[in-house]
Amino acid sequence: MLMAALLTVSIGASARDYQLPSIGQPADNYMSPAEEEKIGRQVVAQLLDRHLILEDVQLREYLTRVGTRLAAHTDTDASAFRFYPIDSSQINAFALPGGYIGINAGLLTETDNESELAGVMGHEMAHVTQRHIARQIEATSGMGWATAAAILVAAIAGGGDPDALTAAVTAGVSNLSQQQTNFTRAHEFEADRIGIRTMAEADYNPDSMASFFEKLQRRSRLYGNQLPEILLSHPVSNTRMAEAETRARDYADTRVEESDAYPLMKERARVLMSKQYGDLLRYYEQRRKDEGERPALDYGYALTLLQLGRTSDAIGLLEPLLEKAPQTQAYVLAMANARAQAGQSEQARALLERARTAFPNSVAVKLDYAQLLVDGNQPEATRAFLMQDRDLLAQSSQAQQMLARVAGDQGNLGEAYYRQAKYYELRGNYGPAINQLRTALQTADLNAFDKARLRALLDQMVKACHTAWSERECREQVTADARY
Repeated sequence: MLMAALLTVSIGASARDYQLPSIGQPADNYMSPAEEEKIGRQVVAQLLDRHLILEDVQLREYLTRVGTRLAAHTDTDASAFRFYPIDSSQINAFALPGGYIGINAGLLTETDNESELAGVMGHEMAHVTQRHIARQIEATSGMGWATAAAILVAAIAGGGDPDALTAAVTAGVSNLSQQQTNFTRAHEFEADRIGIRTMAEADYNPDSMASFFEKLQRRSRLYGNQLPEILLSHPVSNTRMAEAETRARDYADTRVEESDAYPLMKERARVLMSKQYGDLLRYYEQRRKDEGERPALDYGYALTLLQLGRTSDAIGLLEPLLEKAPQTQAYVLAMANARAQAGQSEQARALLERARTAFPNSVAVKLDYAQLLVDGNQPEATRAFLMQDRDLLAQSSQAQQMLARVAGDQGNLGEAYYRQAKYYELRGNYGPAINQLRTALQTADLNAFDKARLRALLDQMVKACHTAWSERECREQVTADARY
């Protein structure tokens, strides 16, 4: 549905026809799934480095739950997809090669229900399962992985600005034909069709794809030349909207089920992408005045108050929410954060201890608990807690950074350098990781065990960098990082 994939990347005729290449058959003639994964990892690493990804674990966990529910009704395992909230108020989303999917915070706040969000996500997941981006890249002979990754990053970072995108595109793509534009439109229709089927089978409202189309099309009349980004990347025609409505009728008996977490995560996204908390505070005050004290509004209002340091006011808002819904993770973590900010560490710890029991698999809960230990100057407890969870250490750069911090506080330089390098590795940022280790081996006062450990990790990082990028690009990253 609507969709966002700048990346699948079609900037559409309405955006001056700045299109990426189109379908080629078969995609495997150009790149394998492993090569698609390589491009996707490269793009995500650059997005992290540019701070374009919202590194909020709660929001990412929520998007992953929705995506996992959808993936259960595809022929692809849920582990093949990774979902990221993007720090942008633009109404858009995108799919990258290798199953990496970005959802702009602005798109989440623009939806009216979880089915609309699921429609966008299902559409983007279809771009992945049908390998549309690989086909587009394959259709343009001579485009290398690095060029493809650069185009994808530019498309996202350009914020929908056709001039920003075309500067990247013309570096590796030229003479795109009308046939390629038509292929791109074919991708969109195929992703709509598959996305509607997927969301209906996952018990989301299949009508929501067409209704979101219609809503954006109505609003586009108010934008003039400032169309929402999603309408630039995925032009909405009457034909496309009519086809979405027709396909939705095939699933008229769908039993719609939506998560209670949706309205809370919608407000969380609104707060996280805000740059003006004073304006946001007035926004919530006016909405609460107009609509009454609704839980999601109170939650967003409380998060805004916390950003402004008005801790006691936030606690006052969160207390009745938590009393009515004590098992709502968002409320528990918000209150724990508020108690910690207020210096009430024992109350915060009690809340997080209960959360660990109620939500044993939540990375957000684990990291908030570990952060409370760090802030409480309990390095041994922090290390013991994190080291017992290998899965957490394997996936969370934040956990590795916490271990680096407590090791540094304890004067354990070998461990501190090791963990900081692992932090960079998990973010795909190999230049700083390699330089960290080289610096440690050249300057730090290390024992024989630490030296051997860091040398082994350095060899591992260099090999991983060559695999993820190339030998030349790794040298360039290391050299560029060493300048700073």
